[in-house]
Amino acid sequence: MTDFEIFSREEVTKILLELGIPANLQGFRCLQLCTLKVIENPELLRKVTKNLYPVVGQEFSIDGSVVERSMRHSTDIGFYKTRFKPLCKLFDMSENNWTYKPTNSELIALLAEYVRFKAEKNGLMPINHDDK
Repeated sequence: MTDFEIFSREEVTKILLELGIPANLQGFRCLQLCTLKVIENPELLRKVTKNLYPVVGQEFSIDGSVVERSMRHSTDIGFYKTRFKPLCKLFDMSENNWTYKPTNSELIALLAEYVRFKAEKNGLMPINHDDK
């Protein structure tokens, strides 16, 4: 594993735990892997139900629809516990600005972008200007 991969896995895990998502749920592992895959390849966000969820489902020997449902269940629990206030801290926003539970793909995109930016800032990955 590269330093970037270790850093990404650690950051994603830390954020998911801060959001109150229980680590013992299947949805936690699915969210973790989806986010790591999107960090590697942001294009996977274009068609999550057709591309991303089936790929992650293969890793866990489950269907893509089960991936989506288990992540939704896990985020429901986390949102109920924390109202995702840790996201406000991450993005330096007022807690009043975050008033809704993000969809799975919104949450994955937010986490992936945050981790990619933080990795670039720490010099763990080259800044890619070809992402247009």
